[in-house]
Amino acid sequence: MKPIKNIIFDIGNVLFKYDPHFITESLLPKSPHKEFYVNELFDSPIWQSLDRGDIRPIQAIEKIKSLHSISPEQEKDLQFLISNFSLHLILNEDMKNIFEKNSTDYNLYILSNFQEESFQLLVQKYPFLKKAKGTVISSKINMKKPELGIFHYLLTQYSIIPQESIFIDDLKENITSAEQLLIKGIHFISAEQTKKHLSKFNINV
Repeated sequence: MKPIKNIIFDIGNVLFKYDPHFITESLLPKSPHKEFYVNELFDSPIWQSLDRGDIRPIQAIEKIKSLHSISPEQEKDLQFLISNFSLHLILNEDMKNIFEKNSTDYNLYILSNFQEESFQLLVQKYPFLKKAKGTVISSKINMKKPELGIFHYLLTQYSIIPQESIFIDDLKENITSAEQLLIKGIHFISAEQTKKHLSKFNINV
């Protein structure tokens, strides 16, 4: 078995907790439309299209307007949520520690279904993410997990040998795709569980 040289991290619900209800409450605490925004934006196929880069925020709002009668105030709220959601992700301190502790001995990478501008805001707020040797953000390349193409892109872009790599993600289907390409997978449940899996590969955390 080849020794591990690369650790690939997901963002949402791995390094950070992604909670649309918390995000909406934080950004728009007085709005009476919070449930609508969660359902029709964050929990909708429109959000997935934003993450994949198939549409821009203005197009997302137009899609919502085509489905629902919304006020100018709601339109403004939707734009506000899209622009600022990443600032209200909840840092997983234990996973941050794992990330930072391994940044000197391993090549760290980020592979995330995310919107590019929002990811840049996240990096500004949390500079530890800059310790990644490489980053692949779905909206920038119009591919998203669990599509095999985004994994191929990561491997070729950074000349990564899959057998020397571990991928940590909260969704089983994403792990399955990675494993098809011979990347070892850790289906994230908790930081403690992740530490146990990493220790099996002689990675000290």
